[in-house]
Amino acid sequence: MNRKKYILISVLLLFTWFAKGQQYPLTTQYLFNPYALTPQLAGATGFSEIFLNYRSEWLGMDGHPRTLRFNGFGNISKHKWWLGGDMYFDQTDIIGRFKANLSLSYKLQVQNNQFLFFGIWGSFYQNIVRYSDAIGVDPSDPLFSDPARISKAKFNGGFGISYNWQDLYLGFAFPTLFQNRYEIDNGSGILFAFKREFLFHASYMFHLSKNWDLQAYSVFRKTVNDPLNFDLSLMAIVMKRFWFGALYRDGGMIALNLGGNLVGGLVLNYSYEIGVGGVASHTSGSHEITLGWRFGFKSKHNRYFDPYNVHNNYKEQKARKVFRDDYPPIYDFTKHNR
Repeated sequence: MNRKKYILISVLLLFTWFAKGQQYPLTTQYLFNPYALTPQLAGATGFSEIFLNYRSEWLGMDGHPRTLRFNGFGNISKHKWWLGGDMYFDQTDIIGRFKANLSLSYKLQVQNNQFLFFGIWGSFYQNIVRYSDAIGVDPSDPLFSDPARISKAKFNGGFGISYNWQDLYLGFAFPTLFQNRYEIDNGSGILFAFKREFLFHASYMFHLSKNWDLQAYSVFRKTVNDPLNFDLSLMAIVMKRFWFGALYRDGGMIALNLGGNLVGGLVLNYSYEIGVGGVASHTSGSHEITLGWRFGFKSKHNRYFDPYNVHNNYKEQKARKVFRDDYPPIYDFTKHNR
């Protein structure tokens, strides 16, 4: 085995070590798109939505991770059944990962202003080693003679349950339900493994005044035999249309978040992450930008964080006002002639 091959394997092993606590690329998108956190929350806003997201991490390192992600969901029956999908491609140096989700969610009303969200999903993911992009690698090396040995695909699944009461959300999920484990090359020691994962989330919206709200969010992640990971965030919302805030992720990462509803159903969000301790402080930060569209969103006041029922009530009240203005009241002659 030549020196270049040792270098390649070292890179792969380093990547696998990082993946122990972070099986999939992390994101701040869930702060305004709950589906990006866990698929059972499709329809939590009451609208059908799509989002396109690009994330570039560890800018101070060669071959730094870059992730392109697309997700969306739509109502398929009576605002109770929702179908969603999520795809991303992640590239780190010579290693690429592709993942696709297809989910089905159900929203159940249990009491006034109280709902349960149930979701199940199937996942397909593939790891690809792009040895053609590696410097100094001999294509005739036995390690690369069979592409099937360095490009692996697996299936997985998950499910979750969330509870909503007015401005409170609580829930848990198994984003990765089954454990997948395989070697790229027998005897090489290069191992990819996806472990069973647990996720818990809690959020609450504080209404400070007519034009100011504050959203508090916490997310806890745990994979089998690995430490607990968490996010804590506060996001200020102005006129239910624009937002800014900060997120702290354990391991010494702070993200600054800025976004808004631009026009109609169009939203734009940007976040910048920077490390404040340990290895993360030497990665020169990460950038993430998201563009989204909400279907059927035509609120006159662009109050993006209003629930769907409030949005609909506004439209119904407006329609009733037009009806009253355009038509005179009906006079009951039979009643007054008695």
